[in-house]
Amino acid sequence: MSRIVQHRITTATDTVRSGLDDLLREVRIGLDAADQRHLLRRLYDPANGGTGLLPLLAEVLTAASVAVGEWQPNHEATVEALDEAAAYIADSAGQRINTARNLITRPAEKDWPAPEQAYAKAPTTISEIGWTARTAADRPFGTEGTREFWLRKAALLDRIALTDERVGEPGDAAEAADRAARRLMDVDDAAVICDPRHYVRQQYALWTTHQ
Repeated sequence: MSRIVQHRITTATDTVRSGLDDLLREVRIGLDAADQRHLLRRLYDPANGGTGLLPLLAEVLTAASVAVGEWQPNHEATVEALDEAAAYIADSAGQRINTARNLITRPAEKDWPAPEQAYAKAPTTISEIGWTARTAADRPFGTEGTREFWLRKAALLDRIALTDERVGEPGDAAEAADRAARRLMDVDDAAVICDPRHYVRQQYALWTTHQ
């Protein structure tokens, strides 16, 4: 029976290792804001009862602790060490990951670029209007737009609103820019703890830097 169990353990851990290797490659390639939050939530998500990879690993260690206690009752130190490891992963590590996910949308003031900096490499507004319209028209019915679409649309509307604001006529453009910015924050799963249009400028500047 032990060989069968050991084979299952080996197969399971090899599968996990393979998946983590794939994950590591994706992270090394680079993750945008939405990808970063998605990764951290998959590792630890307190909003859904502490689900994710880390809590599951903690459960494995807790189960191993129980097994040691049942089969080797005199190994109290081993049981304690496993329990502490499980608690650290589920609580300390998990909470730190959750803190990091929340802090992603709280950069320092210097990280908010001015519009001139954010849109220094942006195409003309006329060009972006055309791109946005074509992309929306070509999108299959019933499908959601990509993050690039929402980012570029939000940046376009922000630029239009800025032009109107400079001449003292914010009007509907500012409202449309704010709605688009909030839509991008929804896509990125970003907490609305800052001016949404500032967030658009920051993310657009980062996006153009990595193009």
